[in-house]
Formats: sequence, C-alpha cells, structure tokens
Amino acid sequence: MQLHLGEDQGWHLAAGKWEEQEDGIRVGRGEDGQGLQGYALAFYKPKAYKDIEAQFAVQMPANHADLGFIVRAQDPTHFYLIHFPQCGQGYRAQHFWAALSVADGSGYLRLLALNHVQRVPSNPLGILNQARLKVEGDHFQVWVNGHPALDVRDHRYRQGRIGLAGFAQARHGQVQVEGTEVTAPPWNEAVGQIKNWVVPFPDQGETQRGVSLVKTAAGTILCAFCSSTGRHLGRSTDGGRTWTVAPAPANMVGSPQVLRNGRLLSVALGSKAESAWSESTDEGKTWTAPAPIEFEAPAGLKGFGTGWPLELRDGTLIRFGLGGHTTSSEPITKWGAVHCQAFATRSTDGGRTWSPAANLDGEAEEMGNLDLTEPVGFETTDGRIMCLIRPIYSPWMWETWSHDQGRTWGPCVRGPFAGWAPSAPVRVQAGAVLFPTRFPGLTLHTTRDEGMSWDHTYIDTSIWAMGALCEVSPDKILFAYEDSWRDKLRLQFVQVTPEGLMPATA
Repeated sequence: MQLHLGEDQGWHLAAGKWEEQEDGIRVGRGEDGQGLQGYALAFYKPKAYKDIEAQFAVQMPANHADLGFIVRAQDPTHFYLIHFPQCGQGYRAQHFWAALSVADGSGYLRLLALNHVQRVPSNPLGILNQARLKVEGDHFQVWVNGHPALDVRDHRYRQGRIGLAGFAQARHGQVQVEGTEVTAPPWNEAVGQIKNWVVPFPDQGETQRGVSLVKTAAGTILCAFCSSTGRHLGRSTDGGRTWTVAPAPANMVGSPQVLRNGRLLSVALGSKAESAWSESTDEGKTWTAPAPIEFEAPAGLKGFGTGWPLELRDGTLIRFGLGGHTTSSEPITKWGAVHCQAFATRSTDGGRTWSPAANLDGEAEEMGNLDLTEPVGFETTDGRIMCLIRPIYSPWMWETWSHDQGRTWGPCVRGPFAGWAPSAPVRVQAGAVLFPTRFPGLTLHTTRDEGMSWDHTYIDTSIWAMGALCEVSPDKILFAYEDSWRDKLRLQFVQVTPEGLMPATA
C-alpha cells in the first residue's frame, strides 16, 4: 500500500507543514508547537499494525534536519520513532546516522539506539537515500541503500498506528507499507504534545546566546547571556520560576562562576581579549575592578579562547580552551581541511594565576590531534578528570583523561557517542553526571558510573544547543539553552530519578 497524504486520507497532521507532490510526501518548517520545537508529526489513523515492513526515501536538504517513520503509536505522545537525525557538522563530514527512539508521554524521546551507518553518504546536502524497515515482534531492523543500519529489540509497544515525522526539511518520497493489521482503539487527536520548556527573557532582544547559569551561596540563580540588545544578567530568587533582568554589571569580565567556598568569580582568559579576573561579594550586583592575568597562549595557533570552567574537589580550577591551528585551511566541507587543537589550564590560587596550557592529546612530539574543538570535563569520584571534546570530522566526540588534576592529558581516543556544541557537565546530589550536546537534536547524556556508560535523552530539537546547567535542588537541574532558530533562550527543569530523566517544574 502506498501512503497518500491529507486529512481526507485519514491523517492526523499533529504538527508541521506537510504536503504531497509528484515525487511523494515531504514536510517543511511549520509552527514551533508545544513539544519538541518545530518537530513535525503525522499519524495515519485508518489502520493499525502489529508487524510491518515499509520503504521510503530519506532526503534532508537542510543542514540540521531529521526524518522519521513512526510505528506502534498508541496516541500522539506514545510511539516508536525510527529516524535519521542530521546536523550540519555531521552531514558535511560524511556521517549518516540511524536511530530508534521511544516517545513515552514525557515529551522526551528516549534513544534506544543511535548507529553510525557505514557506506551511506550524507554529503552533498540533500542527497537521496532509500530506507527499508521491518518490525516483527520485538525486533526492529532497518537498512539504508541495502546496508544494515539498525538491529534492535524492544517490547514496550506491541502494536499501533503508523506515521511520519520530520524536522526542518525532510522528504519521505513515495512511502510503501505492508503489514499485519490489527484492531486498535479510536485515535484520540485531543492528546497534545507535551510542553516542557519556557522562554524566560521574551523582551531582551533576539539572537539570545552565550548563556551561563550559577547558583550563589545564598541561593540566587544568575543567568548571564548576550542578545541583539547587549549583554544581560538575569536573576531569580525562587529557584528559576520567575526572573528579573538588567544590563550586565560593569567589570563582570567573563561568565560568573561560584566556587565551593561560595566565592563568586568571573574570569576572561585567552589571546583575543585582555585576560583578567574580578569577583563579587553582593550576589553579582557589583564587581571589583578587573585584575590582569599574565597568560601566554599555546604556540602554533591563529587564536585561543577558554571557557567551560571546572572546579576540582581540592579547589583547583580548570579552564578548557581551543584554537585554530596555523595549518588550517578552507572550506570546512573539504574533509580534513580545518585544523584545531584543545587545551586545559589550571589555577591553584582561585583564578588569579594560570598555568601554561596543556595539550589535551598529550605533549609527545608525535601527538597533537588536529580535530579537537570545544572540550568539557568533570571530576570522577576517584579524582580523575574525564574530558569529552567536540570534533570537526570524527563521527564521535573525542575522549581524554587526566590522572594528575589536569597537569597532563591524553592520549585522545574515540569517545562513547556523537555530539557537538557541548555544555559544561553538572553532577547532581545522587551522583549522576549530566551534560548536553547538539545531536541528535538537543540530547542530555547521563552517566551513573563515572563515564563508563551513558543514557541519552532527546529533550528538544535545539540545533544550536550551547547552554548551561545548574542543580537548583537535590537531583533537579535547570537547563538554559539556545533554541533552534537562535532567537530566544529556553529553560527546562529536569529531575534525575532512578528510572531516568523526567520533566520537572520550578
């Protein structure tokens, strides 16, 4: 059976701008909606299936996109999603990905599997691939251009409706379906998508970006960010429920950081701007005059900047940094052309002085990975530091470790998952460590065993990501991040439970 689109064909077009043309079904950007920002969903109501086979096109003519096929939908918020997430960094480096996720009514997608599919191209942009899926019992299998892409077992939902999904621009083409039909309850279109986010600063301009979050010793939450109207500092005294905002105070040279002793510090460190530090003793309202920092950037770079601060249990401060290497060339779409290195520097006197930057791939002459950009890290319970680094061309993040409090690092190895635009991790009271990346969409990665294994929860599309986390109460985090169109910042509260991440309220 070939699927044809339209409400008169029995579809529930729950979100997105769907249409059918001569070459088949496609979806474009519609309204943002209440759920995952701009994520399009269409459910086919006339038939329900137990086992099913389907064939369709996978074509995404947008840098950041997704295309999916829904199976065993119980309602508009409970279903399996077989999808092919794409981001600009991945497609241009020739990475094609396939995922199986489950929507469980939380408003999140729980990633059951995310596979890097070998022998399938993603570049040039908008290239046409063909997918085939087979769902039989608890067995999910997917092939792309005849090559194996997914082979997963899960028994959560046994039968249900089918549907289509997409983000930005996605073309399913002519969709062919056959399967074992079953009787199912009437479809309930009244079940809406779950809203887990808020816009905290609707009146502070466009292009809101460069966000940081800290909780002061007195319990005030500070949110620093930039926008088209300047640099701002938001302030909440009720756990992030309500906010006041004002222009960023003078002398706040970098993003605020709260140290374990309660000190509120601000550091700017790098080669592009004057390096300095300042501090505040009144909850960030005023800051001391910036004190200069003598710092020499690593050699061989076109520029150098730092961020992603980390404080170790003994009070040592770590700042991670990166810089484009002098051997770098253009364009970035030419595989291997762009070169970048990443480093870490330490302070043992509260940010007043900083060590020479150490290469995160080690200091041996034959080392020096040139695929390292944005690094983030956390301290494990046994005193090591795990660092995960955004790549340029690698399908996976790079991983490196320090066993001496950040003095030396490496060598880099391929990390546990893909990710770009990371935010600094946060450890909650129960011991779990969370950090988000761009891809797929905006995913929160969680480890409960010091980085040995990870769970992945897709909480929004947010192609920009680049956010900040802080724990506002035991095991509850506040997450601020850039939205998919880089317009307004979004906030989400997330509760860490033994069963996984769950949406929370202030």
